[in-house]
Amino acid sequence: MAVLFLSSGVKAQQEEPFKPSGKVEVRIFSNFTSSFSDGKNLNKFDVTRAYLGYIYDFSRSFRGRVTYDVGNPGAGSNQYSGFLKFAYLQYHKGNFSLMGGMIPQYQYSLTDEKWGYRYILNPFHNEYGFGTPADMGLGAEYKVAPWLTADMILVNGEGFKKSEADSTFKAGVGLSIYPVKNLQIRGYFDTMKRNKANQQTTEFLATYEDKSFKLSGSYNFQKDHALVKGNDYSGYSINGTLFLKNSLSLIARYDLLESVTKTGASLPWNISKDGQFFLAGLQFVPVKGVSLSPNYQLWNPEKEGLPSISRLSIHMDIKI
Repeated sequence: MAVLFLSSGVKAQQEEPFKPSGKVEVRIFSNFTSSFSDGKNLNKFDVTRAYLGYIYDFSRSFRGRVTYDVGNPGAGSNQYSGFLKFAYLQYHKGNFSLMGGMIPQYQYSLTDEKWGYRYILNPFHNEYGFGTPADMGLGAEYKVAPWLTADMILVNGEGFKKSEADSTFKAGVGLSIYPVKNLQIRGYFDTMKRNKANQQTTEFLATYEDKSFKLSGSYNFQKDHALVKGNDYSGYSINGTLFLKNSLSLIARYDLLESVTKTGASLPWNISKDGQFFLAGLQFVPVKGVSLSPNYQLWNPEKEGLPSISRLSIHMDIKI
């Protein structure tokens, strides 16, 4: 009788109907920064990003998401700009997942997760223009084995701030390997053609993480950047986190960005933006949903005559 009672209870739980539900997502990035460059000092408070969205589970397999993104003003503008960041339907069943609409890029989502401090600075490939966080199209992911996951995208290639302007699409594929516990190795490639230009992006990422520390390194190369023939550039990023007690962490990052010199030119085509970046700081979490980071940043440009830029900052990340 006891066995029958337990069996009927398990069966009842298994047959319990699914209840559709949703949740609001709100995230705010804010900071105070004091910058020093060429003998000048600039101090400012800023809200660099605010996200407002909603996630709704229609069933155990179907989920919808919409996120509105308000960003800080660009150069020469004093007004905030709002964009539709995500707007997609996702199907998930077993080891397979499919998304359609304004979707998050798998490559961005993964590197953002491994870096972990987007409220301070974007992941390398987004910070320097190798790719965008979201785009309009399709994305599929399949867990082939416990140690191997594959993903593919077919998107417009314009990013989430522009609509499709031509019939050019970007296709990409990524493979994530987990050879041993706590270690992830990933390779990614995408291509997009127009006229005689063929923009191709290659990225390799390796991350090791346990309870004590996290160390990540990536290499990026892009051929014919922005579909301009010969605009090739590359770079790598190394970052790490040391997890201390009482929700306190030490963080550090180093970036290097380099571009090629075209035939007939005397300087690399992207020389005004080439250079090295250093970051060192702390993160502490005083309460769940709030992260604070006092940090120091240094940008050393490659071009002679351009001054270095130093920043002392306090960044805040609020999740509601």
